[in-house]
Amino acid sequence: MNDLRVWIGILALTAFAAGAGVGVWATARTFEAETPSGPFADYEALLCQRFELPPERKKLLHSVLDAYRRDMDEIRGRGEAESMKAMEPELRERGRYYRNLIQDKVLPENQRADFERLAFQPNPTR
Repeated sequence: MNDLRVWIGILALTAFAAGAGVGVWATARTFEAETPSGPFADYEALLCQRFELPPERKKLLHSVLDAYRRDMDEIRGRGEAESMKAMEPELRERGRYYRNLIQDKVLPENQRADFERLAFQPNPTR
């Protein structure tokens, strides 16, 4: 009877040790340093390595660079919107030019009126 209790105790201790080992391993994998990603990934990695930043400083650096990336995207987006606005008259004129080419050169004469009606028909999907 005593021998059975010893074996049960050994089995319980083995299971506990295995569970603890797996738990430690899984936790370590969870908290491994993330490799930076994004446009500043190499720069971030270089700074972290060169200055041996501790984890809280790495997070702070990542936050700063991420905010910088978002600001650059916003500025770039505003620039693109202004650029598109400036290009709009030229784009509209190009559109008319190519629509006329299609109507006058591509389509046969008997289909041009249908094309013109189609081109100026209001589009309900817009």
